[in-house]
Amino acid sequence: MKRMNTMVKNGLFLASIGCILLLISANARTGEYNIFNLTTALFLIIVGAFMVFREKRKIKKKKD
Repeated sequence: MKRMNTMVKNGLFLASIGCILLLISANARTGEYNIFNLTTALFLIIVGAFMVFREKRKIKKKKD
């Protein structure tokens, strides 16, 4: 198996931290969201996904 690129690892890490924050941002008792945690989580998920897809595209382009 080929070694994963560092940018892909960093992107997956950011996306996973964003998913954890997304789960934590909701309050089950009141049904309200902590808007700061929610926006931070969405930002981290978007940035992480962008990093992964950009690096995958570079790898695919280099392969061809």
